[in-house]
Amino acid sequence: MAALRPRSGAATDAAVLDAIRRVPDTTRTALAAELGVTAVTITTSVKRLLADGLVVETGRARSTGGKPASLLRVNTASRWALGCTIEDDRVALVAMSMDGVLRFRAVVPLAALLAPALSGEEPASPTPPASGAPGASDVPSLAAGTLHELRAQVEDGRATCAGIGLTDLREDPATADAVRSRLEDLLRLSTVAGGAGLCAGLGSYWMGEQEEQACLTIHLGPSIDAVVLAGGGPVLPERPGAGTLDHVIVDPQGPPCTCGGRGCLHQTASLAADVRRAVAQGLGAELGLDPAGTRTITDHARLTEAAAHGHARAGRIVLDSARAIAIAIGNLIGPLGVQRVVLIGTSVSMAPQLYRDAVDAALRERPGAVGEHVVVTVSSVQPHPCSVGAAALALTAVSRA
Repeated sequence: MAALRPRSGAATDAAVLDAIRRVPDTTRTALAAELGVTAVTITTSVKRLLADGLVVETGRARSTGGKPASLLRVNTASRWALGCTIEDDRVALVAMSMDGVLRFRAVVPLAALLAPALSGEEPASPTPPASGAPGASDVPSLAAGTLHELRAQVEDGRATCAGIGLTDLREDPATADAVRSRLEDLLRLSTVAGGAGLCAGLGSYWMGEQEEQACLTIHLGPSIDAVVLAGGGPVLPERPGAGTLDHVIVDPQGPPCTCGGRGCLHQTASLAADVRRAVAQGLGAELGLDPAGTRTITDHARLTEAAAHGHARAGRIVLDSARAIAIAIGNLIGPLGVQRVVLIGTSVSMAPQLYRDAVDAALRERPGAVGEHVVVTVSSVQPHPCSVGAAALALTAVSRA
């Protein structure tokens, strides 16, 4: 049994609820053993969860000589939440229940979401163009139709909706505030925000890719973010400016950075840096990259996809970046004692084997066998792990309330 550790009532309830969600039809005795708390603590917590309707008893376990233990399961109808990820030019939305089942998913153009025409008027049902591919004039009406469908779901389940979790990959506070305000106005729900690394890690955890042991999640987006989760929560509380690896130095002789250092990960392995190198090497027109760098996520995904399909120059750019990221990972896993790393991001999902193999090989090559026992995996959560994690963040906030 794990060493007993103090928890607040809300934190205990959240941990118990998460444990029941991961292992349905568990018992109070099993929960106490798993969480390392007393039977009295579990009994008190379960009473609260049952009273709140978050947990239900589903029957009795097989008797071992005494009174059969009650089996506990999360009440999947008790809560659900929305998750929202703001990307370069679009917003990815999901609706997720307490059991991690997705009940809605959609992608809405950012400009269409923020358009005055979507200020809350009931849209007419849009008719998609005959070709099946929306033209520019169809985008606002299609976005309105999608949001109208989402609003209908919210109205049907408002009593059990925990709210909206939001993460911003653009790192643009003004745009994030505008999206937050628009969604709150349209859906009449409160929002809670989290960083890309935290939401990516939560999305991976809620979909069963991570166990209770400490796991390092690396999210490759416009910034390179990291979070260590243990037991479904961050080891350290999230705070502004924490979690990014952008200014971790991986090459002291590398290019200068805006932070005043040299060879920061931001300058050597970020999406924007990779796209700039690809354009400088003449790959812009060939791969359809924007020289102005306004489509960082999309353009890097194209670059990575080309690398995955054997494009030699694209492959060198992506591999060099993956190895630089592995240097930063190697500097973290030793002191933290982490033995599992999950790589997440749109580009990573375009070439999962390339990233996994490159990072795994670089870690195993480190002196001192730092990475010898580290398992490197790539998240397969779709449609967007950050949106799934943002919904989980909203659900977690409710369970801790």
